[in-house]
Amino acid sequence: MALDLQEQEELENAKRAWKTWGRWVFAVLLVCALVYFGNILWKNHIAAQNEQAVDLMASDFTPKALSGDTAGALKALQTLQQKYPKTVATAQATLNTAGNAFLQGKYDEAAQHLQWLAAHQKDPAVHALVLRQLATVYLQQKKYDEALAVLSEKVEPEFSARAEELKGDIYLAQGKQAEARAAFQAALQQLPENDQTREFIEAKSKL
Repeated sequence: MALDLQEQEELENAKRAWKTWGRWVFAVLLVCALVYFGNILWKNHIAAQNEQAVDLMASDFTPKALSGDTAGALKALQTLQQKYPKTVATAQATLNTAGNAFLQGKYDEAAQHLQWLAAHQKDPAVHALVLRQLATVYLQQKKYDEALAVLSEKVEPEFSARAEELKGDIYLAQGKQAEARAAFQAALQQLPENDQTREFIEAKSKL
Protein backbone atom coordinates (compact mmCIF):
# COMPACT_ATOMS: atom_id res chain seq x y z
CA MET A 1 0.00 0.00 0.00
CA ALA A 2 1.39 3.41 -0.96
CA LEU A 3 2.29 5.73 1.90
CA ASP A 4 0.88 9.26 2.08
CA LEU A 5 3.26 12.23 2.42
CA GLN A 6 2.91 12.43 6.20
CA GLU A 7 3.65 8.73 6.65
CA GLN A 8 6.66 8.98 4.34
CA GLU A 9 8.00 11.93 6.32
CA GLU A 10 7.51 10.10 9.63
CA LEU A 11 9.27 7.04 8.26
CA GLU A 12 12.23 9.07 7.03
CA ASN A 13 12.44 10.80 10.39
CA ALA A 14 12.54 7.41 12.11
CA LYS A 15 15.33 6.24 9.83
CA ARG A 16 17.37 9.38 10.45
CA ALA A 17 16.81 9.12 14.19
CA TRP A 18 18.18 5.58 14.25
CA LYS A 19 21.53 6.83 12.97
CA THR A 20 21.77 8.70 16.25
CA TRP A 21 19.96 6.16 18.43
CA GLY A 22 22.07 3.26 17.22
CA ARG A 23 25.19 4.32 19.06
CA TRP A 24 23.22 5.14 22.21
CA VAL A 25 21.38 1.81 22.09
CA PHE A 26 24.68 -0.03 21.81
CA ALA A 27 26.24 2.08 24.56
CA VAL A 28 23.32 1.42 26.93
CA LEU A 29 23.51 -2.31 26.25
CA LEU A 30 27.25 -2.20 26.83
CA VAL A 31 26.85 -0.49 30.21
CA CYS A 32 24.14 -2.95 31.25
CA ALA A 33 26.32 -5.90 30.32
CA LEU A 34 29.39 -4.54 32.07
CA VAL A 35 27.41 -3.88 35.25
CA TYR A 36 26.03 -7.40 35.08
CA PHE A 37 29.50 -8.84 34.55
CA GLY A 38 30.82 -6.79 37.46
CA ASN A 39 28.17 -8.21 39.77
CA ILE A 40 28.96 -11.75 38.67
CA LEU A 41 32.69 -11.18 39.14
CA TRP A 42 32.12 -9.92 42.66
CA LYS A 43 29.89 -12.86 43.58
CA ASN A 44 32.25 -15.40 42.08
CA HIS A 45 35.62 -13.87 42.90
CA ILE A 46 36.82 -17.02 44.65
CA ALA A 47 36.36 -19.24 41.58
CA ALA A 48 39.86 -20.36 40.59
CA GLN A 49 39.53 -20.09 36.82
CA ASN A 50 37.87 -16.71 36.97
CA GLU A 51 40.38 -15.44 39.50
CA GLN A 52 43.24 -16.39 37.21
CA ALA A 53 41.50 -14.72 34.28
CA VAL A 54 40.93 -11.56 36.33
CA ASP A 55 44.62 -11.46 37.24
CA LEU A 56 45.63 -11.87 33.60
CA MET A 57 43.14 -9.23 32.47
CA ALA A 58 44.40 -6.77 35.10
CA SER A 59 48.09 -7.38 34.41
CA ASP A 60 48.07 -7.72 30.62
CA PHE A 61 44.86 -6.75 28.80
CA THR A 62 43.65 -3.69 30.74
CA PRO A 63 46.93 -1.71 30.82
CA LYS A 64 47.39 -2.18 27.07
CA ALA A 65 43.78 -1.29 26.30
CA LEU A 66 43.94 1.86 28.43
CA SER A 67 47.27 2.94 26.93
CA GLY A 68 45.92 2.68 23.39
CA ASP A 69 48.10 -0.31 22.49
CA THR A 70 45.45 -1.87 20.27
CA ALA A 71 47.65 -4.64 18.89
CA GLY A 72 48.89 -5.57 22.34
CA ALA A 73 45.39 -5.52 23.79
CA LEU A 74 44.10 -7.78 21.02
CA LYS A 75 46.95 -10.23 21.60
CA ALA A 76 46.23 -10.21 25.34
CA LEU A 77 42.54 -10.77 24.61
CA GLN A 78 43.36 -13.76 22.43
CA THR A 79 45.36 -15.24 25.29
CA LEU A 80 42.42 -14.77 27.63
CA GLN A 81 40.04 -16.35 25.14
CA GLN A 82 42.30 -19.35 24.59
CA LYS A 83 43.06 -20.01 28.26
CA TYR A 84 39.81 -18.97 29.94
CA PRO A 85 37.07 -18.90 27.27
CA LYS A 86 34.11 -19.36 29.61
CA THR A 87 35.06 -16.96 32.39
CA VAL A 88 33.29 -13.71 33.14
CA ALA A 89 36.57 -11.79 33.03
CA THR A 90 37.22 -12.90 29.46
CA ALA A 91 33.67 -12.02 28.51
CA GLN A 92 34.10 -8.57 30.03
CA ALA A 93 37.36 -7.98 28.16
CA THR A 94 35.82 -9.14 24.91
CA LEU A 95 32.78 -6.94 25.42
CA ASN A 96 34.98 -3.93 26.13
CA THR A 97 36.91 -4.57 22.93
CA ALA A 98 33.71 -4.95 20.92
CA GLY A 99 32.34 -1.73 22.38
CA ASN A 100 35.47 0.23 21.52
CA ALA A 101 35.46 -1.14 17.97
CA PHE A 102 31.80 -0.22 17.53
CA LEU A 103 32.26 3.34 18.76
CA GLN A 104 35.18 3.75 16.35
CA GLY A 105 32.99 2.61 13.47
CA LYS A 106 34.84 -0.72 13.10
CA TYR A 107 31.64 -2.69 12.77
CA ASP A 108 33.09 -5.87 11.27
CA GLU A 109 35.56 -6.10 14.15
CA ALA A 110 32.83 -5.45 16.71
CA ALA A 111 30.65 -8.13 15.13
CA GLN A 112 33.50 -10.64 15.24
CA HIS A 113 34.01 -10.14 18.96
CA LEU A 114 30.28 -10.35 19.67
CA GLN A 115 29.99 -13.52 17.62
CA TRP A 116 32.70 -15.06 19.77
CA LEU A 117 30.82 -14.02 22.91
CA ALA A 118 27.53 -15.42 21.62
CA ALA A 119 29.24 -18.76 21.02
CA HIS A 120 30.99 -18.98 24.39
CA GLN A 121 28.75 -17.21 26.90
CA LYS A 122 25.53 -19.07 27.64
CA ASP A 123 24.37 -17.19 30.73
CA PRO A 124 20.80 -16.22 29.70
CA ALA A 125 21.11 -12.51 30.52
CA VAL A 126 24.55 -12.15 28.96
CA HIS A 127 23.57 -14.12 25.87
CA ALA A 128 20.45 -12.01 25.30
CA LEU A 129 22.41 -8.77 25.68
CA VAL A 130 25.12 -9.94 23.30
CA LEU A 131 22.58 -10.96 20.67
CA ARG A 132 20.95 -7.54 20.81
CA GLN A 133 24.33 -5.84 20.53
CA LEU A 134 25.23 -7.98 17.55
CA ALA A 135 21.90 -7.19 15.89
CA THR A 136 22.54 -3.49 16.55
CA VAL A 137 25.90 -3.74 14.79
CA TYR A 138 24.26 -5.40 11.79
CA LEU A 139 21.57 -2.74 11.77
CA GLN A 140 24.22 -0.01 11.65
CA GLN A 141 25.72 -1.84 8.68
CA LYS A 142 22.28 -2.14 7.05
CA LYS A 143 22.62 -5.93 7.16
CA TYR A 144 18.96 -6.31 7.97
CA ASP A 145 18.58 -10.02 7.26
CA GLU A 146 21.56 -10.84 9.47
CA ALA A 147 20.19 -8.65 12.26
CA LEU A 148 16.79 -10.32 12.14
CA ALA A 149 18.39 -13.77 12.02
CA VAL A 150 20.33 -13.01 15.22
CA LEU A 151 17.15 -11.85 16.96
CA SER A 152 15.31 -14.98 15.90
CA GLU A 153 17.45 -17.01 18.28
CA LYS A 154 15.40 -18.06 21.27
CA VAL A 155 16.07 -16.24 24.54
CA GLU A 156 14.50 -16.43 27.97
CA PRO A 157 10.98 -14.87 28.08
CA GLU A 158 12.07 -11.95 30.25
CA PHE A 159 14.43 -10.77 27.48
CA SER A 160 12.21 -11.31 24.45
CA ALA A 161 10.41 -7.94 24.64
CA ARG A 162 13.64 -6.06 23.97
CA ALA A 163 14.41 -8.33 21.05
CA GLU A 164 10.98 -7.60 19.58
CA GLU A 165 11.52 -3.86 20.00
CA LEU A 166 14.82 -4.06 18.14
CA LYS A 167 13.11 -6.08 15.40
CA GLY A 168 10.69 -3.20 15.06
CA ASP A 169 13.60 -0.77 14.64
CA ILE A 170 15.06 -2.99 11.93
CA TYR A 171 11.78 -3.15 10.05
CA LEU A 172 11.42 0.63 10.32
CA ALA A 173 14.90 1.04 8.83
CA GLN A 174 13.74 -1.15 5.93
CA GLY A 175 10.59 0.90 5.46
CA LYS A 176 8.38 -2.05 6.49
CA GLN A 177 5.90 -0.20 8.67
CA ALA A 178 3.38 -3.03 9.08
CA GLU A 179 6.03 -5.46 10.27
CA ALA A 180 7.53 -2.80 12.53
CA ARG A 181 4.18 -2.08 14.17
CA ALA A 182 3.60 -5.79 14.73
CA ALA A 183 7.01 -6.16 16.39
CA PHE A 184 6.48 -3.12 18.62
CA GLN A 185 3.05 -4.43 19.63
CA ALA A 186 4.60 -7.81 20.46
CA ALA A 187 7.15 -6.01 22.63
CA LEU A 188 4.42 -4.07 24.43
CA GLN A 189 2.45 -7.24 25.12
CA GLN A 190 5.46 -8.78 26.84
CA LEU A 191 6.47 -5.74 28.90
CA PRO A 192 5.06 -5.10 32.38
CA GLU A 193 2.57 -2.25 32.61
CA ASN A 194 4.91 -0.14 34.73
CA ASP A 195 7.87 -0.40 32.35
CA GLN A 196 9.27 3.07 31.74
CA THR A 197 9.91 2.46 28.04
CA ARG A 198 6.33 1.60 27.14
CA GLU A 199 5.46 5.15 26.09
CA PHE A 200 8.45 5.35 23.78
CA ILE A 201 7.66 2.00 22.16
CA GLU A 202 4.01 2.99 21.77
CA ALA A 203 5.11 6.13 19.96
CA LYS A 204 7.27 4.10 17.59
CA SER A 205 4.42 1.68 16.95
CA LYS A 206 2.37 4.57 15.53
CA LEU A 207 4.94 5.65 12.94
